[in-house]
Amino acid sequence: MIRINVNGLLEGMVIAEQILCPKTEQVLLKHGTKLTDSLIETLLVRGVKSVAVAEQYTLLIDPVDTTTRELKRCLEDYITKYAPSVPEANKSDNMVNVSGMARKIASKIVENPDVVQFCVIAKILDDGFLYEHLINTCVYSLLVAGAMGFDAYNMQCIGTGALLHDIGLCEMPSIIRTHKQNLQQESLWKEHPRYGYYFAKEAGLPESITNMILNHHECWNGSGYPRGISGEDIPIGARIIAVCETYDRLLHGEGYPHYQAIEYLYGGGNFYFDSQVVQNFTNNIAVYPLGSMVRLSTGEVGIVVNVRKNLGPRPMVRVYYNRVNRPLTCPKDVDLGKERTVFIEKVL
Repeated sequence: MIRINVNGLLEGMVIAEQILCPKTEQVLLKHGTKLTDSLIETLLVRGVKSVAVAEQYTLLIDPVDTTTRELKRCLEDYITKYAPSVPEANKSDNMVNVSGMARKIASKIVENPDVVQFCVIAKILDDGFLYEHLINTCVYSLLVAGAMGFDAYNMQCIGTGALLHDIGLCEMPSIIRTHKQNLQQESLWKEHPRYGYYFAKEAGLPESITNMILNHHECWNGSGYPRGISGEDIPIGARIIAVCETYDRLLHGEGYPHYQAIEYLYGGGNFYFDSQVVQNFTNNIAVYPLGSMVRLSTGEVGIVVNVRKNLGPRPMVRVYYNRVNRPLTCPKDVDLGKERTVFIEKVL
């Protein structure tokens, strides 16, 4: 960064510090603005004497800019992973359209710098689980909302609420990774939806989004928190987020195998979760993407070769290795829709 006289400014130079009017102290130009001849003339008229500009080849970028690009890439990649743009890799033809909508909406979500700023804070406080958890929950929620027939506006609200659902934890980073909580930690944990609600409200986000953040830990039977509401009194967006964030938390926060996380959702239908949301999650999202290498409960290893034949997370697997990891002379197909006692134990 160098400071030069306004008379020495040239079109194309980039402002390295915001410029205030000498008389009113109002912001004339923001950090990162590229100068034009008209802007330079304005500075002369306003009586600005000198400005700080970036030295040649110096990149002017802040954490929000960097995270915006990263979030956009991650959201698009994960959406494509769980709902690819080819019919045979999805549970239904409709999910190809949902996937396209979800990718466009994800790009719009991260255009809001206030939304991205919360993600920056989450990444700084917990560079690992929390940040990835927000991204995964957003992706699942967008896909489930699309599968349930929500329009683009409501999908964007649900996706935004999902991306920000745990921002209240940014006020209490010490308990983000705490699995066995004492009474004090548990009480604090149960307040994070309220913290998140007020953070989002102060940022000017719509009530529809702030209410999803507030209610994402409410349960269908009324046993949730922070308000103890139940059934359809819980906003539908919050019900979707509850299923999606629980699934991701079980997988990546508590180390559940995929099949156990799915069984937890099934078991919690109409108890913890809205069973309609659970059904839309399990019947429409390829939790075992086409082409995934998996280990079966028999110990055999194979590739997921068909996700369309069966409803729910029970695809067809072509087995290439036996239970002692020796290659089979002739690969065999295992239809998990028929072999009900066999399940996918691990994604390799």
